[in-house]
Amino acid sequence: MDNLLSNELIKAIVIIIVFFLGSYLVTFLMTMLEKATSKSKTNLDDKIIQATKLPVRYLAILLGFFFAFRDFGWTWMIKEKEFGMADIFFVFIAILVAFTASRIMKTVFSWYGETEKGENVNQTMFIFSRKVVSALVYLIAAMIILGQFEIQIGPLLAGLGVMGLAIAFGLQETMANLFAALFLVMDKSINVGDWIKLESGTKAYIEDISWRSVRIRTIGGNTVIVPNSKFVSQNISSYDYPVRSFYTSIGVGVAYGTDLEKAEYVAMQAAEKVIKDEEVTEQENNPIVRYKEFGESSIDFIVIVKVDSVQDEGRIKHALIKQIAKDFEAANIEIPFPQRVVHKA
Repeated sequence: MDNLLSNELIKAIVIIIVFFLGSYLVTFLMTMLEKATSKSKTNLDDKIIQATKLPVRYLAILLGFFFAFRDFGWTWMIKEKEFGMADIFFVFIAILVAFTASRIMKTVFSWYGETEKGENVNQTMFIFSRKVVSALVYLIAAMIILGQFEIQIGPLLAGLGVMGLAIAFGLQETMANLFAALFLVMDKSINVGDWIKLESGTKAYIEDISWRSVRIRTIGGNTVIVPNSKFVSQNISSYDYPVRSFYTSIGVGVAYGTDLEKAEYVAMQAAEKVIKDEEVTEQENNPIVRYKEFGESSIDFIVIVKVDSVQDEGRIKHALIKQIAKDFEAANIEIPFPQRVVHKA
């Protein structure tokens, strides 16, 4: 008896090893097929093959385990019903099919988003829809698995309904984040890929909007995860809605007694040079100079220019400050240090 069991185990191990090595062979054949389809007019077939490589390899390994242990006669009793290896194999196959379908749908969505037609689709809605479809695929797989084990979905849903109120109290924040995500997607004013400024003054790029949070990346490269409910409850400035270009400014001060007309002219010339040198593409980009106030040690004004996007703002300001300082020095226009005059009584 022990020898028979030992032989069966050795046979099972050999079968698993064979199918495991076979999974690599299948992957190699799919790679060859991918090269053959690379000459087609579209790259969708290439992407689908890439997406299915891993699931097909998993399938080969799964088949190895099934054929290795199917003759062992292992069974389980669930609610007075007997289930065997075929039922367990069915569960894994259902999960694998859902995993494969989800990867293929993600691939198709991504491919369509790269096409000319896809570029006109709202990307946030596009990504959110892809996630919803993926969730539905797994939900269908779960229902099929429950059906295989003859678990009635109706009573299960009724039980969940009874527990719903109790669970809702513990999931208030989660539900708030979910509805906030739906609000963001439907409103369409904030999208994935937009540059924004948070209420705290942080400028960041929206990387992803999920059902729970918004993931943003600051100009400094740091990733910040903000819960949806907190994100929508604050005042947010968008640098991409309705257009990407916007006005930015720097403050300048000149000494009292300066010829203000001359200072304004030199500042304008400096700004125009920066716009040209930095290749700002915004049309009709005429810089603006506006005097603001009589400061404690200078007459203050601002120089306003329009930049193409928020990514360019720091570079433009950097060049503008250098150019104005250089041109003012050449024109003998003084930018005074902060100072205060005290008179004796």
